[in-house]
Amino acid sequence: MPQEKALALDVTRVEARKSVLPKPPLLSSHQAGWENMSLEYHLQPEYESPEHYASHYTLAIRLKSQSGLERWLGDCHRTENCRRGDVAVIPPQVTHKIYSPQESEFIALCLDSEFVSNIAGESVDPDILEIIPHFSKPDPLIYQMGLALKTALESDGPASRLYAESMATALSAHLLQHYSAPKHKLREYQGGLPKYKLQRVIEFIIDNLADNLLLGSMAQEVSISQYHFARLFKQSTGLSPYQYVIHCRIERAKILLLQSQLKISEIASQVGFADQSQFTRHFKRLLGVTPKEIRSSRK
Repeated sequence: MPQEKALALDVTRVEARKSVLPKPPLLSSHQAGWENMSLEYHLQPEYESPEHYASHYTLAIRLKSQSGLERWLGDCHRTENCRRGDVAVIPPQVTHKIYSPQESEFIALCLDSEFVSNIAGESVDPDILEIIPHFSKPDPLIYQMGLALKTALESDGPASRLYAESMATALSAHLLQHYSAPKHKLREYQGGLPKYKLQRVIEFIIDNLADNLLLGSMAQEVSISQYHFARLFKQSTGLSPYQYVIHCRIERAKILLLQSQLKISEIASQVGFADQSQFTRHFKRLLGVTPKEIRSSRK
């Protein structure tokens, strides 16, 4: 039996969403003239969506706790027990499907992909870095931004446009800082981890960069022995798990150096290095310049 084709969801065409969700949004920014970002506030009954994808980034922000929600992101499937403030991140072209066994209340924030790429181009090379899918997890900043944007839309309507534009920039920078990873070209390598396990372990790495990431914890995340995990991971990415973690830490540090006012020592700690000396050594080895030189380049 042929597989059902995924539906293309276009953020500019409200009609397209009628086949994905059972009820229209209670609040929408589509009439307020927002650019680069849109907001919808939903209160949906139990539903199962068809598989779909979009040309934009979608941030699904939970407004009340919910257990037993099933979500498919690309090749990954997970049963989520969501709490108020949890956020799922769905990048462009990633297929997405949901089964919600009970009433759900959420905000859907959509960011224009070209706009996010332009923000990325100011700090990183978008050809070597990508924002990856994330299942629901707590993100207090995105949650508070979502609530603030909803309040602004309710109270100010079209006058909320300037506020939304500034928030779009901040949200894009936040995604790059906390949800991005080095790109890996799967077609260049044979064998390796199944895509859904690779996606899961990369999400785990990105979420835990500040911690002491051990091979055993990464292997346990995808239920594989350490030996086989290390071999299959390298077949999938071209890098050992250790090398991949270092690359992720350096790329996040580069974004923080260019976008934040944190001290270099604070950035080193925030991305998981033992001290500033170790951080500087790896940074110069991979990028050819020191953290101080990168920071100076933004002036």
